[in-house]
Amino acid sequence: MKQVDLERAADLARRAAEAPSAMIAEAARAQSFNVEIKSDGSLLTETDAEAERLVRACLRDVEFLEGAAIIGEEEGEETGDAHWRWIIDPIDGTSPFSRDIPTYSTLVALQDLENGEILVGAAHLPGLNETYWACRGGGAFRNGNPIRVSGRSDLYEAMLSTGTPYQYRQSGNEHLYPRLFDAAKDVRAFGDVFPHMAAARGAVDGVFDPDLSLWDFAPSKVIVEEAGGVCLVRETGRGRGNDVLLGTPAIVEQLAELLEF
Repeated sequence: MKQVDLERAADLARRAAEAPSAMIAEAARAQSFNVEIKSDGSLLTETDAEAERLVRACLRDVEFLEGAAIIGEEEGEETGDAHWRWIIDPIDGTSPFSRDIPTYSTLVALQDLENGEILVGAAHLPGLNETYWACRGGGAFRNGNPIRVSGRSDLYEAMLSTGTPYQYRQSGNEHLYPRLFDAAKDVRAFGDVFPHMAAARGAVDGVFDPDLSLWDFAPSKVIVEEAGGVCLVRETGRGRGNDVLLGTPAIVEQLAELLEF
């Protein structure tokens, strides 16, 4: 298979994730959109589709990686004739976006279709003016500065983040909810990709995020792993289909046993 310049791909992913930033942030502040509920229970606004179109346009407007497939949460999949696929979530966290809570983000990842590996990831948080990105073998960065997961190992003293009770129900993990809250004294539900990036920079030690779609965590996998962390994914066959456990290695190891990974 033809090799791809991963650093160049990471730069393109970063620029694409940042492309709709001003439009999304202004829409969040103005709160001038309609909110719909999709069939999977998640929220949708007209800003989601507009943002995805801007991201797709940025990815297409280069000869680099021409022919790569593109799949996005709102606009579906465009097949390509290359071995790679771009994965887009135009607004990860439409719920906080719809309430002007600045933890929403735009996510872009590049996947090797031959083995499913995520090669490149970028996450831009317009409300916080932060961009995270990584490529395999190239390290992970926040606004251009290298980041690392924490070195903590005491689970009870760790800061953890998890999903909502709804996510637990959708993925069939209701029995795990009390286990997590008994395991550590500081468990929070930050939501969406925000805690993933907090784990990548060492602010949060472990994240259990049930019931995710591929576009919800694709960038997180490479960013957290390139920051020295671990990202485990299991298919549930329910809801959106994937449970994700990520963070610093010692904490993830303990959580994996606790949460039956």
